[in-house]
Formats: sequence, structure tokens, C-alpha cells
Amino acid sequence: MNRKIIVNHKEFKMEKMSADTYMEYLELAEQIDAATSERASKRYSRQEIEAMMLFICKAYGNQFTVDELKDAESGLDAAGIVIEFNMIDMGIAEEMNKRMDKMMKNFQSGK
Repeated sequence: MNRKIIVNHKEFKMEKMSADTYMEYLELAEQIDAATSERASKRYSRQEIEAMMLFICKAYGNQFTVDELKDAESGLDAAGIVIEFNMIDMGIAEEMNKRMDKMMKNFQSGK
């Protein structure tokens, strides 16, 4: 994946995500989706935002802390945290599409 994030004025790259980590992401995302769909407000809870932040740190190999991630001056704002969490899935989809395109090109050229 080519996901990058800027935290504490430094750019961090998300390395290859293991299947176990991705399954953990899917489980957390499903829990959050189910919980928000049941609430009238549809807002995220404090616990859900905290879980998102913890997972973002994990996805980036704990190269930064939750405190650095949520720092008002050099971290992400609330919208940025929610977007970054949801973009993890988009990053996986983009990587899949790239690999499929490469496979198709190799197949068409006989490689």
C-alpha cells in the first residue's frame, strides 16, 4: 500500500499490512458500522474514535503514538482521523486493483 500520513511534521508510510491486521481492521470497522447504524445520532462515540486512533497507529507500525496522532497542532483533526481510518480499506482496494491490472497485462502479453 502507498498510504502516507503526516504526524508531528513527519511523513510516515504504511508498510505492507498482514492478513491478520486487515482482519482486525474489518472486525473493528464492522463493529463501528453496526453501532453507529443503531444509534439515532449516527455519530461516533468516544470509544470508537479512540479505537480508530489506536488502529491507525497499529496500521502504521506504531511509528507514532495516539497522543501525537491527535495533537491539535501537528496531528490530525477529528475529521482527518475518521477519514484516515476509512481510507485503510480504500488503500487495500487500490492495491488489489493495481495487482489485478498487472496480472491482466502479464496475461495479455503471455508472461
